[in-house]
Amino acid sequence: MKDPAYYLGREQTYLKHFFLERYLERVGFNICSFRNEFVYVDGFSGPWKSVDEKFEDTSFMIAMQELRKVRDGVAGLGKRAPRIRCLFMEKDLVSFRDLKRAIDDVTDLEVEAVHDEFEKAIPSILSFVGESFSLVFIDPTGWTGFGLKRITRLLKHRPGEVIITFMYDFINRRFGLDFDELFGGPGWTPEMSEGETVQLYCARVKAFGEFDYVTSTRILNPTKDRTYFHLIYGTRHWKGLLEFRNVEKSFVVEQERLRNTAKQASRVDRTGQPELFPATEIGPAGPSYEWEKASQLESAKARLRSLLSLHLSLSYEEFMPHLLELPLVWESDINDIIMSLQGKELEIVGLQPRERTLKRGHTLKKLELSSS
Repeated sequence: MKDPAYYLGREQTYLKHFFLERYLERVGFNICSFRNEFVYVDGFSGPWKSVDEKFEDTSFMIAMQELRKVRDGVAGLGKRAPRIRCLFMEKDLVSFRDLKRAIDDVTDLEVEAVHDEFEKAIPSILSFVGESFSLVFIDPTGWTGFGLKRITRLLKHRPGEVIITFMYDFINRRFGLDFDELFGGPGWTPEMSEGETVQLYCARVKAFGEFDYVTSTRILNPTKDRTYFHLIYGTRHWKGLLEFRNVEKSFVVEQERLRNTAKQASRVDRTGQPELFPATEIGPAGPSYEWEKASQLESAKARLRSLLSLHLSLSYEEFMPHLLELPLVWESDINDIIMSLQGKELEIVGLQPRERTLKRGHTLKKLELSSS
């Protein structure tokens, strides 16, 4: 993808593309290691506000570039090159013409551009996907066109995953939205906090799409200490959660770096005074993600205790996804939490004397605390 300099004034888009590129690489290699076909669907392709004549700062171009790497990488391992198919959809005629022009010369991937509204095109999207694994990227510029009830059939497609851009900044400012349409029914109220709002939307996506796991990660406003949007992720396999969190781990570092740079540029532009040190050499200008992470780690510990109280014994595959659903909680964090409780609140069955890392085959058992 393009350098962050191409995203000046829209750094939040760079961060979204940063996440998408790295997740596509992971999910693509994972799926194509045992399936010979991968379908990528972008329901709101644009392009929007692209400043590159080759559209290399757009999600559809980034997706094609990354999927080429996946195809060639799998073939380089001596396996048959997987069949990669992409469906790009755009309802705005001017943007669609740009989209069509950008992909007309693509011959090494099976690519199709459709001029239509996302909700209305669900039957044709499903026909294009067929029985293949699909990753559907729903990245609208506004709040209409992806009501949960209207896109339920696509969300339910198996095998498949979804990533949705949830524009919390719009909700926060109460932009005359049809909240029942957005959430698939009543339930949201203006009194709800950001966390409660995101949890409700995740729960609705899980229910409408019949996903086993739905989680999120937060993208902040580049120059202000508030949320711009959340990326909502739905999957039916806990390994998807693991890969999503692995991307998040590198993403939060990039977000901190980019926001420090953007904030410094904003200060210099506002005051006209250059600063002595570059943004890379000073601490975060505002709350770091660390405070949020600390809170999520406490939630993970509480959730683990609750799970053990209910089940008494949990295999690795049983406890891991329940904890990975929490934003900013990574596999290494879960390992540290469990190790800190070993011998005090739980026993790790199958852990060898010199092992310090949990893996498949390990089981957690709740210890009965002495009443004395």
